[in-house]
Amino acid sequence: MADIVPTPAPPRGLADIPGLKQVGLLAGVAAAVAAAIWLVLWSQGQNYTVLYGQLSERESGQVMDALTAAGIEFKLNPSGAVSVPESKVQEARIRLASQGLPQSDSMGVEMIQKESALGNSTLMEGARYQSMLETELARTIIKVQGVQSARVHLALPKPSVFLRDARKATASVMLQLYPGRRLEPGQVAAIVHLVASSVPELGASDVTLVDQAGSLLNSADENAEAAASARQFEYTRKLEESYQRRIVELLEPMIGSGRVRATVTADLDYTVTESTHENYDPQKTAVRSEQTSNESRKGGEGSEGIPGALSNQPPGTSGAPVIPGAATPGNPGAPGAQNAASAGPSSSAQRSTRNFEVDRTLSYVKQPVGTLKRLNVGVVLDDWQKVDADGKVTTEPMSETDVKRFTQLIKEAIGLKEDRGDQLNVLNQAFKGSIAIGPVESLPLWQQPWLKQLAKQIVGASLVLLVAFLVLRPLMKSLTKPAGRLSASVDDVEGDRLSLSGPGKAIKLSPSFEQQIVAARTLVGQDPRRAAQVVKDWVSADG
Repeated sequence: MADIVPTPAPPRGLADIPGLKQVGLLAGVAAAVAAAIWLVLWSQGQNYTVLYGQLSERESGQVMDALTAAGIEFKLNPSGAVSVPESKVQEARIRLASQGLPQSDSMGVEMIQKESALGNSTLMEGARYQSMLETELARTIIKVQGVQSARVHLALPKPSVFLRDARKATASVMLQLYPGRRLEPGQVAAIVHLVASSVPELGASDVTLVDQAGSLLNSADENAEAAASARQFEYTRKLEESYQRRIVELLEPMIGSGRVRATVTADLDYTVTESTHENYDPQKTAVRSEQTSNESRKGGEGSEGIPGALSNQPPGTSGAPVIPGAATPGNPGAPGAQNAASAGPSSSAQRSTRNFEVDRTLSYVKQPVGTLKRLNVGVVLDDWQKVDADGKVTTEPMSETDVKRFTQLIKEAIGLKEDRGDQLNVLNQAFKGSIAIGPVESLPLWQQPWLKQLAKQIVGASLVLLVAFLVLRPLMKSLTKPAGRLSASVDDVEGDRLSLSGPGKAIKLSPSFEQQIVAARTLVGQDPRRAAQVVKDWVSADG
């Protein structure tokens, strides 16, 4: 039998491998190296968190410029979101907030500064002006503390020369507040008056203010009953909190922090009372003006009587007796006639007008709204706590003297008036569970950030080693593995048996001749060069 014995051959190189296998091996090596590099970068790199999402191109550019100037690394996602390392999220937001970024993409004054095309209609110019005014108002409202973003809508009617067609301007403001923030009543009133003062013919009652939750922040009618009730309740609550804070701040330094509880109920009178008084004092008078008129009249010579012809003519002779020596119409010069004429009738009149000023008091009184009618105060005090020399804490109830002393102190602190009906009740009672809070425990070891980063690096190094030993090492070993070369030598012929020996292992074929032929043909088809060498050796061996 002829044995085909392999002889040692030089190592097989990359050039001896078929082209398809070469491409596959190179691709596998490249993929393994890339995976190893990615694992190293992943273990050493930082996690990126979205800083701002869904930004416009203009806003993204402003944010990236600010981050570049601050020296903070960032990534821009295709959706427009900007991501920064997780450890620098807060720093980046604070830096951007100090610069007012990101800003709205709307244009305010820039819209007017931008060159307008020729031939714009009056309607377009008016629309641009209104849009600019809304944007500028929104930018101003954003400056208010607690407001994240704002939108302003103005309804400006066209001016009309007819009074019956005139309409008032109205405004609506939508606010987006920061999470957990709320606006104080003073801030709401300030925003409403800011908008009302910025638009001509716009009253504060025509401004509607709404937050992101759809809650109405201001009332359209400030004099409405609901608005008045809300203001009264808010005022009462603040007054009660003020009294409670006074009591707690006064007693806590003496008794201990968290060991004083106070509740105050205030009864306020919100009735509006107006009164006018006018009083006169008749005992207090003064002459304001006085007018006196005197008139006197004496009778003289000549006839007197009713004016007319008859009174001017002497009467006719009658049967009257004639007195001797008396004056007659025909004899005026008789004795005593002159005295009688001089002693004619006389009259006098005197008129006096005197005006007095009476003392008068006019007063107008309007009672203040929210008058305090009554106070009900309840205070609970914890027991005394004492620490002995061994550090053991013991409690001891307060004495009656201590309770009375604290009661008097509370009365003077809040201005308690017993004649007004105010009541105060001070009670000493041991508090349940008033144990001092111990120090906050630190995070467990497995939740520490540095441990997470270390575990991440260890996992990355382990994956790199697995790739190196399970992928790269077998590939390199297959490339450098030596291949046996067939050499033919006729060592032994035993019947019809043919044995093919590989390196370190003999492959024995079936004694069937057909199988031997098939095996030989297969060997020749797989490696013709080696088969030709075998035949060459046979020929040289036979001589």
